[in-house]
Amino acid sequence: MRVLLLQNHRNSGPGYLEEPAARRGARFLPCMPNIEADHRLPADDSGHDGFLLLGGAMHAGHVEAHPWLDAAAALVRRFTEAEKPVLGICLGAQIVARAFGGRCYDLPAPEIGIVPLLAQFHSQTFDPPTGATQLMAGQAVPNQAFRPGAATYAFQPHFEATPAMMTEWVSTSEALVPVHASDLPARRISSASITTPRTTSAAASAALGSTWPPSTPPRTPRGPPRPAAPREFRPVNFFEFFSLTVPRNSA
Repeated sequence: MRVLLLQNHRNSGPGYLEEPAARRGARFLPCMPNIEADHRLPADDSGHDGFLLLGGAMHAGHVEAHPWLDAAAALVRRFTEAEKPVLGICLGAQIVARAFGGRCYDLPAPEIGIVPLLAQFHSQTFDPPTGATQLMAGQAVPNQAFRPGAATYAFQPHFEATPAMMTEWVSTSEALVPVHASDLPARRISSASITTPRTTSAAASAALGSTWPPSTPPRTPRGPPRPAAPREFRPVNFFEFFSLTVPRNSA
């Protein structure tokens, strides 16, 4: 399975998603137009079986400075129409929202740290597109995850982030952490704080990563997805949400 990977920074790779994806026979094919001048996103979905969009410091609507954002949104629509799996994380989720008419905008204050189960590191958010099913809700930032299609998912939290990734983001941040979360380095966002089994980020990340990309295409839905009441963004509900919303593979 060939998965197109939109990676926007060298220290923001697929992290926890790599090992389970490899077990499912998936191969990530990186495209990094924000890093490599000669990288271009493909014109369509042919040649790829899935699309993974990772996070980035830019705003999903800053298309003049980053024209590849429009190309990424167009690809999200193509993959979704073909019912090929799409997963957007952080900026990737905002691109998915924008691809279907959702609004992306700045937060009054960034959300950074473990909030409370998964890693958060963002200063923008989104409104889910009309007709999308909201899957997770947060207290400070209401919109955390949604599904606009049979196999297209968008998550604001960084469930792919390993302790090393999160630690590097915190230690190298030149704007967000010093201004909005200056106590984070002292709290040592490290393996001790995000890898306790079953209660923190690593367990949730492993659960999500072990089911994406699907090993077989999802069944074609027999109608539009039923609207679901969003579950509050709490550890006690995360695994319940996950077990109920991940699409079942066809036999």
